[in-house]
Amino acid sequence: MQKIRSIKKNWEFQAIINKKNQIVTNYLIFYYVKSDFFEIGISVPKKFANAVKRNYYKRQIKNALYILWKKGEIFLNFRVVLIARKNFLPLSFETKYQKLAKIFKELKRNEK
Repeated sequence: MQKIRSIKKNWEFQAIINKKNQIVTNYLIFYYVKSDFFEIGISVPKKFANAVKRNYYKRQIKNALYILWKKGEIFLNFRVVLIARKNFLPLSFETKYQKLAKIFKELKRNEK
């Protein structure tokens, strides 16, 4: 089983965010940069929840991304930083999955 690469270093997050290629919705802020491979960093702001809840939300997002990746809907060559907004957090897993799928479809359209 292959693993989705993740962005961990602060300077990697900042490099992507500073490029200012973004998709903004009511639920997520999605920064992206063209790359040779797919890599993602997920951020849930500290003021929204304690560490346990933030990690729970990040795991949910990673799981939804993994399902999208297994279905073949994520095959883009981008480095992505995904920042969750407060109204994204209480949504059900299925709704989160749909919102992420919608953003990746939009990213695919923007790729061209």
